[in-house]
Amino acid sequence: MPFPARRFVLLVLGATFTVAGGLALLNYAVDPYNRFGHNRLGVYISAEREAKSMQVRHYPHNALLLGNSRMAMVPAGRLSGFRFFNGAFGGGTAEEVCYFAEHFARDEEVVVVGVDAGTADPAPLKGDIFAPADYTAILNNLLNLQTVEYSVRTISEHWSGHPSSLLADGSFEPTRWFELYDRENAARLDWELAEMKRESERFACPTRDRMSFYVRLTDCLRQRGIICLAVVPPLHEAVAQHLEGLPVRAAYQAWARQLKSIFPYVVDLSFSSYGAADGFFKADPKHFKPDTGVRMFNTEVIPVALEALRRQPARSRPPSSSPKTPPSLPATSQ
Repeated sequence: MPFPARRFVLLVLGATFTVAGGLALLNYAVDPYNRFGHNRLGVYISAEREAKSMQVRHYPHNALLLGNSRMAMVPAGRLSGFRFFNGAFGGGTAEEVCYFAEHFARDEEVVVVGVDAGTADPAPLKGDIFAPADYTAILNNLLNLQTVEYSVRTISEHWSGHPSSLLADGSFEPTRWFELYDRENAARLDWELAEMKRESERFACPTRDRMSFYVRLTDCLRQRGIICLAVVPPLHEAVAQHLEGLPVRAAYQAWARQLKSIFPYVVDLSFSSYGAADGFFKADPKHFKPDTGVRMFNTEVIPVALEALRRQPARSRPPSSSPKTPPSLPATSQ
């Protein structure tokens, strides 16, 4: 190869490696997904799964909250009795909850799992998305142009003074949700409720083998000496009232009995007064407001968890990051 051509090739290769290295360094330093634990500006993109799998390792806690976006709305810092990390994420499935717990639930005293009424194993399955990334996945993340876009967006959002979508304890920052959905929008509300009613009318109780990830989850936590408690969040009162008296109501009752045969403790609030419309976002009947979640947990869920902790033999309890002496409570039915 002639010298000028060789020099040109070397210059191109050098420039390519310099640009690639610079972008990789930017992505590593900003860490928009918080995949490497370097993010100091805040998470501003839909990266709950990546971010929380890192945050949970560093945030001191002795209780873990899992589930989907309904549980993600619950502010962990306002819950009593334990120091919670909120490991729930939007669209979270039974499969993801199980794998998250297998990887990250180690020293907790209690794990609370939000289980929507009628939930079973998802289809199709995704596999263990929380398994440690290999070198190929790491390099793909660092050299990915979309990651560069997210890094730039993260810097821009932080400099603009916008709040991060995730708090240090894993809780969802709801300010934007209030702006979008806590205002009157009758057309949207009616459409959402009609869809929820139609979907619930088609429900058929799954067999136990179609709830296999909850079985696997409870077995795992029992072996680790961690208390596992399921909470079934409230249905919006319009949906709950619609289901009352319909034949499908019996299918939900059968599902609830099956759930109680899997989890050692279940707090079922699906058809409770917590489903009152004023406890939900005005234009989003799927999600209750953070205040509703706090009241629901502190009144109904935490006392059951504390009583379960009191009953559990001391020798089987895992080490706690924040030891507590729970108050003596009346016996709670399992």
